[in-house]
Amino acid sequence: MSTLDDTDGDQEFGRSFRIPYQYRSLAYRVALYGSGVVLTVLLAFPLYWMAQSAFKTQTALGGFDLLPLGDAFTTATFDIVMDSVVANYLLNSIIVTAGTVIFVLVVSLIAGYGLARFNYRGKVGTARFLLLGYMFSPIVLAIPLYQIWKSLGLINTYIGLILALSAISMPFAVWLMWKYIQTIPPSVEESAWIAGAPRWRGFVDVVVPQTKPAMIANAIFAFAIAWGDFTFSFIILPSADATTFPPGLFRMLGSSTWDTGWNEFMAVALLVSLPPLLFAFFLQSYLLQGFKIRAL
Repeated sequence: MSTLDDTDGDQEFGRSFRIPYQYRSLAYRVALYGSGVVLTVLLAFPLYWMAQSAFKTQTALGGFDLLPLGDAFTTATFDIVMDSVVANYLLNSIIVTAGTVIFVLVVSLIAGYGLARFNYRGKVGTARFLLLGYMFSPIVLAIPLYQIWKSLGLINTYIGLILALSAISMPFAVWLMWKYIQTIPPSVEESAWIAGAPRWRGFVDVVVPQTKPAMIANAIFAFAIAWGDFTFSFIILPSADATTFPPGLFRMLGSSTWDTGWNEFMAVALLVSLPPLLFAFFLQSYLLQGFKIRAL
């Protein structure tokens, strides 16, 4: 009897000290939003510091002003940077990245359509085999690829680097496009065929417009890889005139002919970081739609 009384007493004691639901809900929201704010500050602070340092004079870098105002503010750093070899690095990066994105989008769209609409033996095995390429690090493939590219005369050419970077992005891009086109009913194409349109016309007019989210997701993926690549750019484009941003910055830091101030270096870093940030920011809604694919 005493045992039962003790148990009931413990339960009453626990209920009396139970936190009401509204307070628990409030604590949860505070913890959730507080963690989000802290994480956002930690991620945004390096970008803020880089941006404000890029617009400071060399003598003002030692201060702790939140914003470069008055005599501390300058845009001369960007004039100095763009008059140097950085402008050439920027142009090379734009050419290589644009070529890689276009090539990946075209090939992945055609290959994904073929996997989704045509039935043949070994189709699923072929698609899965594409992803095996991600088992190997790019640094492992760099030396063999250099030997092959050298024998083909693709060293120091934009095409050679575009093909190498496309090979990294292509497996995922093809897989994503295959799964996305599978969600498009074949009946929409068949209606175009019944109306007298050839198959290629149904593909261009019906399928391609509906794959916009997947194409943008692939474009962001290929853009990020091509814009930030160092290994293949350093090996395939060894010439200083043809190199892209990442290996160019590496050479610039180790060069004794370019006396770089920290404000100028921050201006270069801002130029490197801004395009992918803007690219992802304005297309993030399409990116989320592209990854919302059943059976992926």
